[in-house]
Amino acid sequence: MPGSDSSVKQDLSPHLEWLESFHRSSGPAAPVIAELREKGRRALAEKGFPTRRNEDWKYTDVSGLARRVFLPVASGLGRKLTEGEIFPFLYESPEWPRLVFVDGRFDRELSSLPGVVPGLVVASLAEGLAGGCGSFERCLGQLARPEFSGFTAQNSAALREGAFIRVAAGAKVEPPLHLLFLATQEGAGSYLRNLIIVEEGAAVTFVETYASLECGDYFTNTVSEIFAGRDAVVDCYRLQMESPSAYHVSHVEARQEEGSRVSFTTVNTGGLLVRNDLNVLLAGERCEATLNGLTLVDGDRHVDNHTAIDHASPNCESHELYKAVLDGRSRSVFNGKIFVRPGAQKTDAKQTNRSLMLSPLATVNTKPQLEIFADDVKCTHGATVGQLRDEEIFYLRSRGMSEDTARQLLTYGFANDIVEKIRVEPVRAFLDRVQMATLHTSFVSEG
Repeated sequence: MPGSDSSVKQDLSPHLEWLESFHRSSGPAAPVIAELREKGRRALAEKGFPTRRNEDWKYTDVSGLARRVFLPVASGLGRKLTEGEIFPFLYESPEWPRLVFVDGRFDRELSSLPGVVPGLVVASLAEGLAGGCGSFERCLGQLARPEFSGFTAQNSAALREGAFIRVAAGAKVEPPLHLLFLATQEGAGSYLRNLIIVEEGAAVTFVETYASLECGDYFTNTVSEIFAGRDAVVDCYRLQMESPSAYHVSHVEARQEEGSRVSFTTVNTGGLLVRNDLNVLLAGERCEATLNGLTLVDGDRHVDNHTAIDHASPNCESHELYKAVLDGRSRSVFNGKIFVRPGAQKTDAKQTNRSLMLSPLATVNTKPQLEIFADDVKCTHGATVGQLRDEEIFYLRSRGMSEDTARQLLTYGFANDIVEKIRVEPVRAFLDRVQMATLHTSFVSEG
């Protein structure tokens, strides 16, 4: 884990030097890319990386990460993967259209792009720009501003690759679209930018998977911008199951227009140090946002989930449920804010965070928040942190179960509340197997 935070001024020169070298070696870039890169470089130079003096990073120390430089893998030097190697990450659904990125670079051979589908564009970021899509240039960088944090600034400055999805008005896309991000190089950095535009009345489901074929340390820095047009329906599933030595920082910004329905499910089962920021703006009336999250963490690992739901218009709903299961000396952070602006009457918002500690050495920091500036609303929030109840264990043991089996079953039931909400059956089945294996390993090691 990174060392303790200090008051010493950050030395940003190694980061700024490699970014300058990156810009020179990348050659001329399209105006929209060049502008965003320069904004990112300036923001990083001015802001630096967050420290624990920043309230939003109070419980997550990234000083060690900020001191290291994780260079992107140069073109042609990355490991070449086979379809057999990526199959375990396809949820036994290889027929899904997919974009595959290996060490931050788009791999066309491993990708499976859909045929000509009216109203659908699925491409790498570079190809989306080359395709001359006007909405691409209008939207890129408009939601996830470099000033958000030093990591978003770094991502913007290193902008090169990512996924671009555009669903035209009225189009209904099936099956799910799969974005697969794989790491193979120890010590490398992947700086990924995803842009998803779902126009009026369109519907799409996409699955993001972040995984590794190696167990070494590396850094994934990803930023996603999601635009949901009027009456659009967007279901997003984000599975972070990287190396137990990896660093993962993500920033997602979503904007919803009138009548849109957007759901996010975030699952964390990997990584040594993980920070997820998810911000949703309900910009039009009658929007509905659903945020669900599950963290399974053990050892010395640390996972921090920050969410913000901005009710900017009246008659909107938001529902949020985040759960965490902790073992060993692991740490979990949840900071969720519901913001109701003046005039956003008839808001209905509910936020819940629940954590289950399997070890007395685990640590939970939770901070659910409401900021309400309207008077005709229905908003609730709450948090619980606890252990398995002795009476529940006794009840199951009295029915013939062993103590380990009883604990495993109760823990499974606690976590499965999130898994069973997943509407994509292959993903739900995969996570069901993952949590069973994780819990079995945990209780066996305890025994």
